[in-house]
Amino acid sequence: MKSRLQIAGHPIHVMTVGVPIGLYTAAFVADGLYVVVHDAFWYRMAFWCIALGLLGNLGAVLTGLPDFFAIKKETPPAWNAATTHLVIGLGLVLLYVINFALHNWGDPLAGGGSLLPFILSLVGVGLLGLQGWYGGELVFRHKVGVEDAAADSTHDGPQKRKGAH
Repeated sequence: MKSRLQIAGHPIHVMTVGVPIGLYTAAFVADGLYVVVHDAFWYRMAFWCIALGLLGNLGAVLTGLPDFFAIKKETPPAWNAATTHLVIGLGLVLLYVINFALHNWGDPLAGGGSLLPFILSLVGVGLLGLQGWYGGELVFRHKVGVEDAAADSTHDGPQKRKGAH
């Protein structure tokens, strides 16, 4: 199934997901550094990574939904993988909105920073990996976002017959 939103034949959703993935991963690292060194810089860094990650997440959702709605319910394996991918993604948005609020209201200089933002970031990167796995299932197993001609061909090159030199 060809992707609904493309630039020069490349699915836009694939281009947009790197922004929230990178920023949420950076927030996890910053939260971890804050827990270890207790420097408010890292707490604020995580805050901004989450804020920008949520903005980037909006682009990923808006470019992924057209492909989601194009998947036919009559193909249960692809539909189930797509639905799981979407539900995990919506759960991630909720998790990071909560984490954003915790970072916004917590004042690390006044002792308001807690371990909870780090735990949420840890759960978040785990869910990012799981969501990415389902995204990979959609592309590599169910050929969502892949040109029909490319989905039918192999990349092994010409096959030799047995015994041929």
